[in-house]
Amino acid sequence: MIDTIKIYTMVNKQIYDKICSNSIVKTSYHAATGEIYYNIINDHLSGSYDSSLSVRVDSGVKYKFTNGYVLEIEGSYHKIVKGYNSHTGYYNLSEIVLGFKEIVENAYNIYLPSLQHWFVNRIDIAICFDLENQQNVLGYINNLSLCSYPRRQLKNYGDFGGTGVYYAGSSTTLKIYNKYAEFKKHDMSKFKNTSFDLINYLDIIKGFIRFEVEIKKKKLVSIYNKKYIRVRNICYNDLRNIWSDEFMKLLKMYESDLKVVRSKEEVENRLCTLFGSRKGNRLYSFYLSLVVDGINLVKARTSHNVYYTNVRDLKKAGVDFSQMLDINYEHIVDFNPFEFKEVV
Repeated sequence: MIDTIKIYTMVNKQIYDKICSNSIVKTSYHAATGEIYYNIINDHLSGSYDSSLSVRVDSGVKYKFTNGYVLEIEGSYHKIVKGYNSHTGYYNLSEIVLGFKEIVENAYNIYLPSLQHWFVNRIDIAICFDLENQQNVLGYINNLSLCSYPRRQLKNYGDFGGTGVYYAGSSTTLKIYNKYAEFKKHDMSKFKNTSFDLINYLDIIKGFIRFEVEIKKKKLVSIYNKKYIRVRNICYNDLRNIWSDEFMKLLKMYESDLKVVRSKEEVENRLCTLFGSRKGNRLYSFYLSLVVDGINLVKARTSHNVYYTNVRDLKKAGVDFSQMLDINYEHIVDFNPFEFKEVV
């Protein structure tokens, strides 16, 4: 489903002024001369469950709108309308944009450009899967967080109670996290004075894991081969394919990290089978040193060439020397997001 989006359009001075008069204006200027460097004009509209929508106006120069101003809207329509974004979401970008357009028009008593004049800066595609219980979610994310990804820097999602990971990139950012823990930490308090059946909802999402990709403008430009990406030209299937491609790359590495030998006997047998008795035993001794003394110590006392040659051979043999003591092989969840059904 589509979650947070950032969209923009060109507006005239009358609309610019009207939003300005109802917004927070932050100005940067030179104290001595009074020269203004820039203004940040931003407002937040709240939905039924205190979920905010960012409304910002600025000079059109940013997008080369030389004859007007720019209006930027950013937020999750799903959260604005329903207060949560785990399932029963929206898949039609045009429908979402029209919904945002109506909200802003009503809030400021203005008329905004038609759909054909709206452009996209960012779209988040998020899919939740039901792993049945929290133990499965925690086990999956724990193992995932211990694997290594050479092309992306893994970070633990501390904001979600340590139960999520994310991988930032220049064109996309990937997030995998425990939806139940994230909701309790960030959104549950919004429902205190509402008629929302919070107890039933928490029971439903206990076991949900969320896979989210933030698709940035750079990625959209590369997909559509256009500098300005119009809302009406974006197809959900294209966005879903980006989601699949990005997570496929990531999870192939995860799968390869888990498909490793799991005992000292298996390691010794595999190394001797692949490299012969002499080299195999030498690599096995190197492997034991890594396990007992740790990577940093072994690396410090081993020559550069020997260390990296041995590491290369261990990887070639499928020996996970860096993670073997941490990965919980007793709780590897039989879960493939490309085969599981999305919770809708």
